[in-house]
Amino acid sequence: MNLAAPTDDIEMEKIAEDELSKLQRQFRVMEIDRATVMTSVQPTLRMQKNIINSLNSDLEKIMLELKFTKSTTNLLKNSNTREKLIALLKEHEKFATEVKEHRGTIKELDFLLKQVQKEIKVLRSKGTALDTDTINALNNQMVISQLENRLDTAMKKFNTVNSENYAVRVEIDRLLRDRQFFNNLWKNQIKRLMDGKAMIIELLEQAITTYDQREEWCSKLDALKEKSAMDYRKHCLEVRELQRQLDHSMKLEEFLRTKGTVRLTAADAKAEAKKLEQQEEEMRAYNNYVNILDAIREFAGEEDVDKLIQEFTRREEENYALFNYINEVNTELKNLSDSVKMLKDSIEEENIKHQAKLYKQQDSIESLKNTLEGKRQANDSARNTCEKSSQVLANLLQQIYALALSSDCDSLPLLKLLGRPFEINVTNARLYIKSLEKKILEIIEVIRMDEAIQRQLESKERTPPSTRRRRARAAQEARQRLLQA
Repeated sequence: MNLAAPTDDIEMEKIAEDELSKLQRQFRVMEIDRATVMTSVQPTLRMQKNIINSLNSDLEKIMLELKFTKSTTNLLKNSNTREKLIALLKEHEKFATEVKEHRGTIKELDFLLKQVQKEIKVLRSKGTALDTDTINALNNQMVISQLENRLDTAMKKFNTVNSENYAVRVEIDRLLRDRQFFNNLWKNQIKRLMDGKAMIIELLEQAITTYDQREEWCSKLDALKEKSAMDYRKHCLEVRELQRQLDHSMKLEEFLRTKGTVRLTAADAKAEAKKLEQQEEEMRAYNNYVNILDAIREFAGEEDVDKLIQEFTRREEENYALFNYINEVNTELKNLSDSVKMLKDSIEEENIKHQAKLYKQQDSIESLKNTLEGKRQANDSARNTCEKSSQVLANLLQQIYALALSSDCDSLPLLKLLGRPFEINVTNARLYIKSLEKKILEIIEVIRMDEAIQRQLESKERTPPSTRRRRARAAQEARQRLLQA
C-alpha cells in the first residue's frame, strides 16, 4: 500500500504535465490562428475604413453643393440667368425677323438696280439727245447713290445684328455645355452616393451577422460552462455517496466480526485475533478491490481492463482540465469580488464625501440666505431713506422754486431762454440758489442803504416825508416776504 501511493502520485504528475503541455500546444495554435486572422482581416478593415471615410467626405461635399444650389443666392442667380436667357431669345427672334425683313429689302433693291441698269442700257441704245442723256444719267446717279446709301445702312444694321446674334449663340452654347457638365457631375455623384449607401448597408449587415454569431457562441460557451459545473457537482455527490456507503459497510462488518468471535484465552485470543484480523484485512482488501473493479465495470459497461484504463485516464484528464478551469473561474470570481468590494468601498467614500459636500453646501446656502436677508433689509432701509431724502429734496426744490418766483430773480429769464420746460430740478437748482443769494444780498444792501438814509434823515427831521415812509414800508414788506419764505 505504501508503494502504490508514490506511483499514483508520479502518474498523476505525469498526467498533469501531459495535460499542461497539451493545453500549451493548443494555446500556441490558437494564438497563431488569431494572429493570422487578424493580419488577414486588418487590410480589409483598413480598406473598408478608407472607403467609408472617402464616402463620408464625398457625401459631405455633395450635401454642401446641394445646400449651395438650394441657397437663395444661387436660386436668385438661376432665376436671373433664366430671365436673361428668355430676354436674349426674344431679342434673337426679333433680330431674326428684322434680318429677314432687311434681306427682303436687299433683294428688292437688287431687283430695282437690275431694272435700272436695264433701262440705262435701253436708253443708251436708243441714242437720245445729249441733254436728256445727261439729265437721265444724273438722275440715275442720284438714284443709285441713294440706293447705295440705303444698302450700306442696311448692311451695317445686318452686320451688327449678326454680331450680336453670334455673341448670344456663343453664350447659349456655353450655358448648355455648363448645364451638360453639371448634369454629368450630378449623375456621377448620385451614382457614387448610391454605391456608398449599398456598401455601407452591406458592411452593416456583415457587422450584424458577426455580432449575432458572437452572441450565439457566447451563449454556447455559457451553456458548456454550466454543463461542466453541473457534471462536476454530480460527480462529487456520487463520490461522496460511494464513500459513505463504503464506510457504512466497513463499520457494519467490524461490528458483526466483533460480535461473532469466540472468547479464547488471552494469548490465543490475541494470536487468533491478530491472524483473523490479517486474514480479514486481506480478504477485505481483496473484496474491496473486487467490488471496486466490479463497480467500475458495471458503471463503465466494459469488461476489458485496458479499455477501462484508457477511459479512466481520459476521464482523469477531463476532470483535471475541469479542475483547472474551476480554479481559474474561482480565482476570477475572487478577483471580481475583490474589485466589487473595492468599488463598494469607493462608492461609500464618494457617498460620504458627497454627503459632507451637501452639508457644507447647505451651511453655505444658509449663511448666504442670512446675508441675503440682511442685504435685503439694508437695501429696503436704504431705499426708504432714499425715498424720504428724495421727498425732502423735492420739497426743498419746490420751496426754492417758489422763493425764486416770489422774489423775481434775474436768472429766471435766462432759464426760460434755454428752451426746456420751466421747472426746477437737481441740475438747475444751483442756479436758482445762486440767484436767490444774489437777490437776498441785493435786498440786504437796499435795506442797509434805506436804514442809513433813514438814520440820516431822522437825525435831521423827526417826521420823515412821505417818500421815506414809502421806502421804509417797501423795505418792511420785502423783509416780511423773505421771512415768510
